[in-house]
Amino acid sequence: MLLKWKIIAALTLTAAGAVASGIAVLRQKLPPAPPAAEGTPAAEPASPNTGFYSFISGYQDAVTVELSIDYDPEKFSFVVVEDEFLNYSSASHAAILYGEEFNVQLEYAPFFSGEDFAAHRAALEEKYQTRGEIECGAHKGIWVLDGDNIAIHFPIPDDTHSYLLVTVQKTPDYDDELTTLPDYAPLKDLLSTIRFTRS
Repeated sequence: MLLKWKIIAALTLTAAGAVASGIAVLRQKLPPAPPAAEGTPAAEPASPNTGFYSFISGYQDAVTVELSIDYDPEKFSFVVVEDEFLNYSSASHAAILYGEEFNVQLEYAPFFSGEDFAAHRAALEEKYQTRGEIECGAHKGIWVLDGDNIAIHFPIPDDTHSYLLVTVQKTPDYDDELTTLPDYAPLKDLLSTIRFTRS
């Protein structure tokens, strides 16, 4: 009887050893477990694109002024056009940003003879009742309600001949009053990226 138990114990140990060996071999063949995920990182915002719009300012002392503006390519498209403006323009060309909630037309506009931005502003204040101040980064100007548009007038630094006219139209996706656009943060953030260089 004792011999029988010794044989059974020996067989049991042998079987246990085989199982342990098999597990060890199996572990060697399995690929290492991937590290524990620490949460999915947030998607980084798209890098901004830059649109460029150049024009000639002045007459005998004419210079080229180049405007650049940064925009999110997932929210806006940018194009420079010579016709099919958002709003009537006497400029030879204009830049347009088409967006989800609003569209923007950027164009140069000359002062009348002997006028400067202060005189231009005074004329706007006399003509338009619905108007207000607007500040977008380094740019400070005046906006007026002009029909179905918001017309924003900004002086151009170091330019005595031209100013920047920004026409803003809301789209059906913008569910507030047109006159709230000058205070709308996405519009102000967009216009605050405007930069001017002269050559």
